Amino acid sequence: MPKQSLSSRILKPFERRTSSGRYVPEIDGLRCLAIVLVVLYHSHIFFRNGAEPVDAHALAHESWGTILTYLPNFFIAKGWFGVQIFFVISGMVLAVPFANHHFTGSGAPELRSYFKRRLIRIEVPYLLTLSFFLLSAVLWEGKSFSEMIPHYLAGLFYSHTIFFDGALNPLLSVAWTLEIEIQFYLLAPFLCRIFAIRNSLLRRGLFLLGVPLFELLTKLLSEAHGSSMWDHTVIGQMGYFLMGMLVADLFLSPGFEDLRSRMKSRAWDVVGLMAWPATFLMIEWHPGLNLKPFALLVCFLSILCGHYLLAIFRNRWLTAVGAMCYTVYLFHNLMLYGFLHPFVFTKVQLGNWPLNTLLIGLMAVIAIALCAFLFVIIEKPFARGRWPRAKKG
Repeated sequence: MPKQSLSSRILKPFERRTSSGRYVPEIDGLRCLAIVLVVLYHSHIFFRNGAEPVDAHALAHESWGTILTYLPNFFIAKGWFGVQIFFVISGMVLAVPFANHHFTGSGAPELRSYFKRRLIRIEVPYLLTLSFFLLSAVLWEGKSFSEMIPHYLAGLFYSHTIFFDGALNPLLSVAWTLEIEIQFYLLAPFLCRIFAIRNSLLRRGLFLLGVPLFELLTKLLSEAHGSSMWDHTVIGQMGYFLMGMLVADLFLSPGFEDLRSRMKSRAWDVVGLMAWPATFLMIEWHPGLNLKPFALLVCFLSILCGHYLLAIFRNRWLTAVGAMCYTVYLFHNLMLYGFLHPFVFTKVQLGNWPLNTLLIGLMAVIAIALCAFLFVIIEKPFARGRWPRAKKG
């Protein structure tokens, strides 16, 4: 047996093994991008003094030297958009087996198995995590059990934003996105019936048309209810899931290789280098139609079709981080707020750019590394959607 390299030995515990045997490594590379953006976003608030220009209009009126100094922080401050990247990924990943069934005539995904895998893979680590934070709030933070238990129960059923009018769960603030993910998991098998439409133009047109329609529905519901709750539901974020389903449609279509060859793959690299920054610039742009889901469609295609971008997003270090993104997402705030900021990054000069950009990156790397140990304990045993079995001696 050939001797494994040091990097292979380090990465082996964190690399993904799928229950189906089908693995698209660049998707984990995209998960890595999404989780790194979120962790950087939650890290950067410790290093700001409030005077930094964080919007394009303010930055555009500065000198070139100032722009270059603050540009990394400008993009990091928009790292919350990593959540929407996750939604596109989920739309694609959940759609692939259903779309493949309709396109090739292969066996249809069994709904019982579909829900069971996600119940084990998602629910068990989430239950352990939410219970840990309930105990932490009561035993270490001194909060009232009677006050926290309603948040715990609402979170347990992925309905906190519904019962608490869009408010984040004080036990686990990031759980609002998981609630949206679960809502989409329930709807996905029904939405995927769109793939039964044989006319590809009509099918893809429905995905594209769904973006403004759900945006309009969200606006109408928000006005009728007088609440921003709907933005924290699958209805308000459906446009991103639909774009993921459209990516799955294109990815599995017989013409996908033609899509790559129609523009040389290196040309797709150029498209990606322009599309990704442009998408983050669009965050501040509020036209009548939300164009960010469409921009992410181009961004995803640039990676799936590109030459260098595809190679980058297949890098084993990136895919390993992407494989454990769920654990990182659940626990990164604990690492940042509960450990790194109070005990490691205690003496930071606020607004000291660009040095603070390096410190933000270091803080994020340490937080992810610490979460890696929790991944092995909490998530990995259930990552394939099966109950772990004891090894036979």
